[in-house]
Amino acid sequence: MPIYMRGSYFFVRPGQKRFEISSNFTNYLEIGIQGVTEYYLEAKVENDEFKISGTLLNPSGQVLCNINQNFIETSLGCIKEMTPNGYRIKDNDKNQVFEIRVENNICHLKGAIYSESGEIVAREQEDSFLIFRGPAIIGKSNGSIGIKLD
Repeated sequence: MPIYMRGSYFFVRPGQKRFEISSNFTNYLEIGIQGVTEYYLEAKVENDEFKISGTLLNPSGQVLCNINQNFIETSLGCIKEMTPNGYRIKDNDKNQVFEIRVENNICHLKGAIYSESGEIVAREQEDSFLIFRGPAIIGKSNGSIGIKLD
């Protein structure tokens, strides 16, 4: 029988800046392992700012872009489009690849994280960001982690 966790807070309190992950709230999210898995996403609150870094792949497992603290560093034609509440990353064909949207100190992640084989690792679904497989870390502070998915 599955266990569902909803409305939990990992290393944050209500009112603080936080990410909404699977209807829970956290200060930190890591999907994949930098330098080990082809895909990687790190979302954190640092110095009172939301910062996103990582490597986004397309459904064919090819690298679309590398992001470092909200800036696209390398890309196959990806662009960053600012919005009133965050930003979108779009591919060559102007299709949305990923979006960061902030409302009331809550950062919502929208889009899909693909593995090198094209499998969906995590994605936004019904206004919640769901993780389908690890490795992943949800919540981190001073060397302690909240939940670790292998």
